[in-house]
Amino acid sequence: MKDSLIDICFNFTDDFFRSNEESFIKKAKEVGVSHFIVIGNDLKSSQLALQLANKYKDSCYTSAGYHPHNAKLWNNESYKQLKEIAKESKCKAVGECGLDFYRDFSPRDKQIEAFHQHISLAAETNLPIFIHERGSFQDMIAILKERRQELIRGVVHCFTGQKAELEAYLDLDMYIGLTGWICDEKRGRHLREFINIIPNDRLMVETDAPYLSPFITSTDPSITEDQRHNNKPEYLPTVVEQIAKGRDQSYNEVSSYTTTNAKNFFGI
Repeated sequence: MKDSLIDICFNFTDDFFRSNEESFIKKAKEVGVSHFIVIGNDLKSSQLALQLANKYKDSCYTSAGYHPHNAKLWNNESYKQLKEIAKESKCKAVGECGLDFYRDFSPRDKQIEAFHQHISLAAETNLPIFIHERGSFQDMIAILKERRQELIRGVVHCFTGQKAELEAYLDLDMYIGLTGWICDEKRGRHLREFINIIPNDRLMVETDAPYLSPFITSTDPSITEDQRHNNKPEYLPTVVEQIAKGRDQSYNEVSSYTTTNAKNFFGI
């Protein structure tokens, strides 16, 4: 029997999950995914994430934050508004927050400003921080080196960078989240070459559903178009299987320590 898993990034607030939402939780539990961190990416979604965590209180927890794509929405009231959510017992992290200079959906100076505010909020509320970084490593690592001592814990979620970048994050005692990207035949190839350098006690697993399906480049004829393009928490075991293969470990070994890490990181 496979050990249980914790999906540390479930975008349950996405409209994709609004129809028959209970079925997504049920199907994930049937394959061993026991708990979920429902991620907030702006004020509205953070509020909805809290509602969902309270609704599915036996399995869901939440975070509160502004994704860097939404940093342009950050205003003078945002810190106070997120703090109210962060004070709730179901809220276990500040984020998703960070820097995304790959798409630049928000001005870079606004992203940096909002990220600094998230760090301050995490420090004030004594919560770990949940970080998004894409195309912005140099700025991100500079900020973290400056302010890492203020944070109790931090995770760089959906890591897709280079080996030297991974080593830099690990040097700052950051946790690392891996997604279905690791299963992508082309985009995940470089990751599979060095994921074994992540210490067992610093790795966590996630789907980032409904994004980043582990089946998007699968050549298995039984995989449907829905599976390729609509990720779901029930696919997390596929991610763990690929990680176990790349680290030369058993499925249960990976599931055991990643679940322990998630419990320790989020305090659940």
